[in-house]
Amino acid sequence: MGRPLSLYMGGWMDDSGCMADADGQLTESSGAVRPRKRWFTLVAWVVSLVCFAGCASWVVSGGVYVLDLAAGFLWIGVVVSVLVGLVLFGLKRWGAGLVCVLGVLVGAWPMLAGRPMVVERGGIGDVVVTVGSLNIYPLNEGWRDDLDVLMRLGLDVVVIQEISPEMNRMVSKYGYLDDKAMRYWVKRRWRDGEVSPGLIVSRYPLELVAPDEGDEMGEHQLMCIVDHPDKRFVVGLVHPFSPRSADRWEAGNSAVESHQEQIARAMDLTGLDVVVGADLNAAGAQVRARLMRGAGLRASKPIWPIQSGSFPADKSPLVRLQLDDVWRSEGVGVESWEMFEVGGSDHLGVVARLILN
Repeated sequence: MGRPLSLYMGGWMDDSGCMADADGQLTESSGAVRPRKRWFTLVAWVVSLVCFAGCASWVVSGGVYVLDLAAGFLWIGVVVSVLVGLVLFGLKRWGAGLVCVLGVLVGAWPMLAGRPMVVERGGIGDVVVTVGSLNIYPLNEGWRDDLDVLMRLGLDVVVIQEISPEMNRMVSKYGYLDDKAMRYWVKRRWRDGEVSPGLIVSRYPLELVAPDEGDEMGEHQLMCIVDHPDKRFVVGLVHPFSPRSADRWEAGNSAVESHQEQIARAMDLTGLDVVVGADLNAAGAQVRARLMRGAGLRASKPIWPIQSGSFPADKSPLVRLQLDDVWRSEGVGVESWEMFEVGGSDHLGVVARLILN
């Protein structure tokens, strides 16, 4: 015995909700399809909102340790949101797809803010200086070879973070740099467990810019004027604690805040362009990079062509973070930017040719 049918416009419907057209072919009713469409739409919105939340989490990460660490990998959330958005547009879920687009824009902003789109060509009469930055690694037994690499790069000045105790001793007590191409130097004092030692080394004489006497974080700061024959400029060193714990994260953030004040002070006192070699132990979307931008500095790494990060140097480019860069004050252009490798460090170094303002 067949299923009972009831008459409807243009065909028949049985008790299960299936419809038969005038020729007797069974079809599914719109009432049966509509609940599944609603569920699918709901899932699409949930997925898009999760993508947006991941991309926007950096906005509130300044006061939350775990969120700030996650902001270091923000690019993953942006890539995922792009892919999810494309799928949603392909499925004609326009609203949910637009949420993903908005998440991509919010997430991309702190990673791209202040960076040059591409390098620029210097003009006739421009003063171009070559500045390097390298975390040379405190346990680096081959620091002499790595220092020789720096000397061969044709740098005007290099900022070296985390020098080893032996390197510290050889430079400051035994005149190791006296016969080198870059023989002028200033040092950030080492304070065990609080401040890592570092050097600024230059071809030209250096004049120390003393920190504010009332700044309790003054020992973290190292800034000096480079007496370049064509145009003087200020160079600084920034290297806060790595965020291995919440306490170290907070201490490092406080150190960068003190640098922020010192950089503004150096700009006001000297009226010169400011360049800073930094290993922030943080990527561009994290709070430390945002503090540097708040000080009026801009990262030198260009947006295009896309390049990998600087740390860890021995890992795949896909997982490296850009912890290291040469930061510059407003108006200083970037003629070239590249990274280089040394044998004894877990960081890649950075070399930037900068067009002074």
